[in-house]
Amino acid sequence: MLGNCQDFAAPRAALLSAFCHHHRMTLSLSALILKLLLHSVAFSQCPPPAPNEEVLRASDFQWSYSLPALITRFQEILASPRRLPQRAFWDESQSAWILPYDLSRGGPVRLPESFIRSVRRHLEEAWRLDYIDGVFFPDMGHSHFLIPQDKWDRDYAPIPVREMARLYEKMLADPELKILYHTAEQLEVRTPDGELDRDRRLQWRFYSRNLVGDNRGEGRLELLQNPRSRANTVSDVPGYRWWGAGFNVSAQRQGCFTARDARGETFRFDLSLSDLE
Repeated sequence: MLGNCQDFAAPRAALLSAFCHHHRMTLSLSALILKLLLHSVAFSQCPPPAPNEEVLRASDFQWSYSLPALITRFQEILASPRRLPQRAFWDESQSAWILPYDLSRGGPVRLPESFIRSVRRHLEEAWRLDYIDGVFFPDMGHSHFLIPQDKWDRDYAPIPVREMARLYEKMLADPELKILYHTAEQLEVRTPDGELDRDRRLQWRFYSRNLVGDNRGEGRLELLQNPRSRANTVSDVPGYRWWGAGFNVSAQRQGCFTARDARGETFRFDLSLSDLE
């Protein structure tokens, strides 16, 4: 005579529990292996800068590019061996991304992967929404930080200059941080007589040049305007502490990080806390 259902349910439940536990362990192990592989790839593709690594300089660029000239220059820089000075790299000994920084101000800065993800999403959204024609200094190559003023006063202002590296690490990991990019930095959008060019693309670039992104990896971009500025340059946002010394970003064929452009093609880019000299 067959026993009741509970006689079968218990072994079945135990078996299911064991299977689920094994499945979870397998997934966890797979995730760990994947992470280690990704970090191994990151290290092989992004070691610390070599002493003879060529770097970008301010003299590599000029002011008042025409749009075709700006696009051409971007393609040249993308293929060039020159990279951002003091660029981020993968430190295998720390299993962390590192941004070189002034030793007198605290030394190297740990770069959180959440921040890299946020920047990647900003670049992809800027391409998708047709806000940019390149990722390098003349277009979307530098940034500024915005921190809610009350939070700045409470959490950031007390940090001394000698510990600026700690301030940067705190900002880069702060989900309330906003990042403002000035695009079209060296694009000429005015005619010789000083009037805004009537070319629709140039006008679009002029009115969309202040991009503000989140630091939550969501890729949200807001547009800000400054009608009082001849170049429509925003340099102050009510309610926020303006931190002018943000980061530089530049696309380069051997860059440490990846994103997708407007055509869905992968490109590489670097990050740095150092300005071009």
